[in-house]
Amino acid sequence: MTTQNRTAVGDIEVQPETPWIRRVPLRSPTLPPAEHTNHYLIGMGDVILVDPGTPDAREQDRLLSVVHALEQQGHRLRAILLTHHHHDHVSGIRGLYERLGVPLCVHAATKRRLEALPASVALSVPARDMHVIVEGEVLPYGPHGLRVLHTPGHAPGHVCLLDEKGRAIIAGDMVASEGTILVDVSDEGDLGQYMASLRRLQELCTRDRLRMWPAHGASVEDGSALIAYYLQHRLMRQDKVLACLARAGAIGLTIEAMIPTVYDDRPDVHPWLAATALRAHLCLLIADRQVICRQDQTYLLANGA
Repeated sequence: MTTQNRTAVGDIEVQPETPWIRRVPLRSPTLPPAEHTNHYLIGMGDVILVDPGTPDAREQDRLLSVVHALEQQGHRLRAILLTHHHHDHVSGIRGLYERLGVPLCVHAATKRRLEALPASVALSVPARDMHVIVEGEVLPYGPHGLRVLHTPGHAPGHVCLLDEKGRAIIAGDMVASEGTILVDVSDEGDLGQYMASLRRLQELCTRDRLRMWPAHGASVEDGSALIAYYLQHRLMRQDKVLACLARAGAIGLTIEAMIPTVYDDRPDVHPWLAATALRAHLCLLIADRQVICRQDQTYLLANGA
């Protein structure tokens, strides 16, 4: 059961068995239905901040109030970590780095994307304060540390953090407890990689009964069940794409023409979100040689059915 601790700075989730994991949801420029990005403060003594995703100064002040309260209890923030490069996970860096002055931990693929940002939005973190994290590295936060898991698909440099002592995964945007996760191929997302990363996490969750701490929404005790739902949801949508194209036959369909059928269970879905998700499915089906795309941007089954 989730424990919500009401404080002067908002709702902070702390589970009794893992008091070193603190979830602080703050308003951020994220996609609906989410309105917040979870900022995690992890550790006892030394603490790391995960995913500073709010650019709002008032929200940052709320986060710093929590940091200062932890300092009064003998803890100290030592670093900031990004699970990936998306705006709703990194947009607080400029203000927080200037106010906290601690190093930034990122995967190499995330670092490259941050360095490619235009000067107007670039992160003002000097190279000496950028620590590149790698698969399998154990970061010294929490009783037995946090093991880095490289989980690409949603983003090339996406990482999760495995807390083996707490039987928990800081999951970033691999899953959410509100809504689902968008894979955008125009931003280097890859649905095949994403599903492979989900299966990797599901194996860990099934073996060790891990709790998932997502970037959006409260923690989920049964991580394996949540991931199973995510995989089933993706396969259901993929089957609907194939069935839709089978009915169209040699005529083929555009993405826009497919949306009403493929998303007939979600008539309220935003057209851009539906098109973006559908494009990721089609790219995967093309890679698997089940679908082809003609020059006029119509899609049909590769076997011509």
